[in-house]
Amino acid sequence: MHNSYYAKIWKIKIDSLLFQIKPNFITMKKPFIASITLMAVLSLTVVQAQNVVYETIYLKPNTQKLKELGENLKAHNEKYHSDAPYTANAWQVLTGEHSGQILWTMGPFTFTDLDNRPSEGGHDDDWMSNVMPHTHGMKDGNYWRMVTDIGYRPSENYQGKIMRARIIDIKIGKWDEFLHMMSMIQKVYDANNFGHSFVLLGNYSNDGVRDAVIVWQYDNYAYFDEDLEFSKKYEEVHGDNSWNQFNEAVREYVEKAWDEMYERMD
Repeated sequence: MHNSYYAKIWKIKIDSLLFQIKPNFITMKKPFIASITLMAVLSLTVVQAQNVVYETIYLKPNTQKLKELGENLKAHNEKYHSDAPYTANAWQVLTGEHSGQILWTMGPFTFTDLDNRPSEGGHDDDWMSNVMPHTHGMKDGNYWRMVTDIGYRPSENYQGKIMRARIIDIKIGKWDEFLHMMSMIQKVYDANNFGHSFVLLGNYSNDGVRDAVIVWQYDNYAYFDEDLEFSKKYEEVHGDNSWNQFNEAVREYVEKAWDEMYERMD
């Protein structure tokens, strides 16, 4: 069930300081109905395929039933979504349009896997009887396809506690140029030992606004206090003045971007 009820999908936007690794919360210039918190949300398990997809939906909690919702959602995930490719996670949305909501994510999987997704054996009844009654509904279901040659993890099975998603609105016809920009960022990650992860996902639907999302995961909030000197490291890899050139490319190829943050729920 879950996202099979909603077949919408998203896209994303940027700013000239798009790839500074410390949080740079960008003022939203238009309502973001389907925050890419999802990303959020994403398990960073690697699937060696070109069609790696994540599903995300938002749950609007009944504030009088938060305890019941948390317990029942955890029980549902443990019973029906503990094994790949249907592994699910729940994230508390901390910032952005969906603050106070819960981001539910499933994946990574392929679309072929969806033909055999959990639905019988009590799955749908459990979702409708034990999860949904403690909410004010679910919304903004989306599928995100991972760009498999862009990404970094500090260790093979790394899973962070904190997630940050940067939603990006790419200018029309500039997807290839945007990917080239991301490949430049990839080289900086490859040359350094950062303690956080990063992945890039594209919006599978194409709504004309949210084209991509960059998702970072961190061990803790203290990581945000560190100065990673990312611009310096960028120029160590790409040469003098290359960071300024990168930001010029961002302004040329990206309309805008904004961030959302999440915390993994136990």
